[in-house]
Amino acid sequence: MLKALGFDKPKIFPLPKEEITYLDHCFRCMHEALLSDKVDGNFRASGYLYSFFIELSRLAAKGKGSVQIAPAVTKAIAYIDENYMKQPGLESISKAAGVSSQHLCRLFRQTLNCRPMEYITKRKIQAAKMLLAETQKTVDQIAEETGFCDSSYFCKIFKRFESITPSQFRSIEQAL
Repeated sequence: MLKALGFDKPKIFPLPKEEITYLDHCFRCMHEALLSDKVDGNFRASGYLYSFFIELSRLAAKGKGSVQIAPAVTKAIAYIDENYMKQPGLESISKAAGVSSQHLCRLFRQTLNCRPMEYITKRKIQAAKMLLAETQKTVDQIAEETGFCDSSYFCKIFKRFESITPSQFRSIEQAL
């Protein structure tokens, strides 16, 4: 389905805030359906996910196409993906990207709408979600493996980004 909608390769495209309302609605409804104890929750969530992708595809086609990603941002992302668990500093990331720290921050804001350090945190959460879904490792082990200083901080950051705890996320994933 993703390939049919044109989402088979990573893309960045602008979405005005007023256009994101329905996407947010679909995502929230999907999340609520997954958390519900009803037998049909997974089926309803699947329908909301389908609606989400259809709307995202419509908005992407309506936009002016993909945003060009500066080579420095591509290099920085590759460096972060390889080193996120070591908590790389802004200096080492900008050095790997071949630009100054200030310029890299500016490029990240223009392209990804976040700072490099925030991107690292998002990358860590993404890795943690995969580990929670695919392994039986403890939350402590996952926190350590993804580069968080301790599990309580990991849980706090995970909840800030995902609106649920790591344990709740694992329970939902196992129910699917």
